[in-house]
Amino acid sequence: MTARRIRTANVPQRTLARTSIAALLHGRRGRLFALASSSLVGGLAEAAFLIIITRAAFAITSDDQQIELIAGHSISVSGAVWLALALVVARVALALWSSWQGAQLTNGVLAGIRRDLAHTFLSSSWAVQQDQRQGRLQEMLTTFANNGAQLISSLTLGTIAAFNLIALIALAAAVDPVGSLVLIAAVVVLALALRPVRGVVVRSAESTASAGMEFATSLSEISNLGMEVHVFNVQHQTESRVTALIDKNASTGVRLAFLRGVVPNLYSGLAYLVLVGAVGVVAASDSANITALGAVMLVMLRSLTYGQAMQSSVSSIAASLPFVDALQSEVARYRKAAVHDHGIPVGHVGTLRLEGVSFEYIAGQPVLSALNAAIMPNEIVGIVGPSGSGKSTLVQLMLGLRKPTAGAVTADGRDIDLFSRSEWARKVTFVPQASHLIAGTISDNIRFLRENVSDADIERAARLAHVHEDIEGFPEGYGRDVGEQGGHLSGGQQQRLCIARALVEHPDVLILDEPTSSLDVRSEALIRETLSELRTQMTVIVIAHRMSTLAICDRIMVIQAGQLKAFDTPANLEQNSEFYREALTLSGLR
Repeated sequence: MTARRIRTANVPQRTLARTSIAALLHGRRGRLFALASSSLVGGLAEAAFLIIITRAAFAITSDDQQIELIAGHSISVSGAVWLALALVVARVALALWSSWQGAQLTNGVLAGIRRDLAHTFLSSSWAVQQDQRQGRLQEMLTTFANNGAQLISSLTLGTIAAFNLIALIALAAAVDPVGSLVLIAAVVVLALALRPVRGVVVRSAESTASAGMEFATSLSEISNLGMEVHVFNVQHQTESRVTALIDKNASTGVRLAFLRGVVPNLYSGLAYLVLVGAVGVVAASDSANITALGAVMLVMLRSLTYGQAMQSSVSSIAASLPFVDALQSEVARYRKAAVHDHGIPVGHVGTLRLEGVSFEYIAGQPVLSALNAAIMPNEIVGIVGPSGSGKSTLVQLMLGLRKPTAGAVTADGRDIDLFSRSEWARKVTFVPQASHLIAGTISDNIRFLRENVSDADIERAARLAHVHEDIEGFPEGYGRDVGEQGGHLSGGQQQRLCIARALVEHPDVLILDEPTSSLDVRSEALIRETLSELRTQMTVIVIAHRMSTLAICDRIMVIQAGQLKAFDTPANLEQNSEFYREALTLSGLR
């Protein structure tokens, strides 16, 4: 967010408001119309009550038996009291119904924002997701989504106030046209007078939104570096950084809160001045009489309350607009990067080929250059090379997470980009270097949200991964809770559990990224044994720096500076590849 300022500077506020509100209300305008209608009827009931009760009070003090309503119609004082009571009941009932509709609308919008954001993010490409800064999605789903809901809440409150105000003015016009004209003029003048202040609120909200996003994302990054902070003894520096972010966020928040409070307070002061002038105008007009003046003044006072509520709503909407605009920008970015599923059945993967594969993250800076290779079915292939040579990028291309800049990755002669995404994910699976476990049991982690996976599949995969015996040793068995970040399991158990997760749907190709880099000798031996046994069931591709892990490979790719320097058997590489010979020597195997 700090790199890309929230885009409101060149967009007129009215246009931004209309676009944002229309997007949030998509499919919900009927509820807003119902809310406006009930508010109008409720406002008419309130205005009628104020006029009737005022005139009834004057009639009682004058000892009159009849009171005039509107257009020459009269009613007894007792009848007026009963009518006023009925109007109060109707007003309360309509107000409660309006509040329920507003609550439904606001929370429906909040849920809709979160669903849309989550759906578009999870449907977007891996490239976009990987570029996402830590904490950004969480902040969008919480603070920014809440501001979207706040905008709709302010809109509903403003709608209620506006239609109540319209009803009050309309009924007041039937009693005293002059007073009503003064009231209408006052509302318009006050709205125009406060417009510059609302512009300041929008600009302050932009700064607050940017500061809030920077705070959330930076805090998320820091929280994931807890161990490093202690190891390098930089607690004080970290605290200083967090404090600076807190202070910046607080200063922008104070300014925005103050400006949001200024609008209704200014409105109240100006409105009372206008009311004093209105009294003089109405009293000086020929149409003024004591009962009409009293009723109209009471309606005007109530109207000012609704006018103030409208101004507060407008100010709140203006403050929420930058957050909503940022949300819509993110949703549009994710939607633009949606993964297209061509849906062609995979069948059997067969031979996996790299056909002139090149890739660039930044144009003109190749990470991989014209790779050509064929990986045969049921072959165990290793991938080695110095850090930064493009090994992980190559794996992402073979998994279909990224598309080559040039060339193609094919399976059985077909471009993998054309395959059904869900079927390819079952056929070609992956075990990352770090073991990422979810909250829940061992079974939950092997199943990993896939409802079609049975308990028998889980046990079969655990046996293949040589982790079944360990699981059976736990009192809870497969029901054992893995603990926070897998803390109830050893590192080797976590890694073998992740291998079982990858094997549970009978894949054709298993790709592993440094599966033994952080394991002890016994755990590494168990994983080598697992991979060696899998050769009869699937193709296995292993990225490894530990040369001992590669001892089971049929062939090994040597990638340097994004180029395929060699692809041969370990024995031939030892004769022909300087990098491979040096790696063997450094590992102590030669």
